[in-house]
Amino acid sequence: MSHDQGFSGIAFTRPPSFRSAFSSLWAIVFFLCLFSTNSLAGEVTLAWNPPSAEYGGFIVAYGTSSGSYTESQDVGAQSVYTVTSLNPGQTYYFAVKAYDRARKIESPFSNQVSVTLPIVNARPAPPKDVRVY
Repeated sequence: MSHDQGFSGIAFTRPPSFRSAFSSLWAIVFFLCLFSTNSLAGEVTLAWNPPSAEYGGFIVAYGTSSGSYTESQDVGAQSVYTVTSLNPGQTYYFAVKAYDRARKIESPFSNQVSVTLPIVNARPAPPKDVRVY
């Protein structure tokens, strides 16, 4: 039996059938596409392929250091999620993990992806006193 560390830091044992379903999470080309949806708002939209029909939901984890995820969000069963309130000019690292329907067993993290949000320059002030000659 193998023991894996859960997202909350509590060790647990996975049943064999569930282990094989989540093992495929690593093997699947875990399509995680990133694109900035609105650089003014500091948003990134993530999308991924669910590992199997056995999952109950997903946790999106992210942070500003590679492999160190200081923020997380349980996004339920959806496989597309927009992370908001990100800082322009900052690089963010993202990974996703799945959990079972009972919310007791979690998969390892997916592959990590990163994005650096563009710095949004302030708009120049409009010209003043425009006249027709």
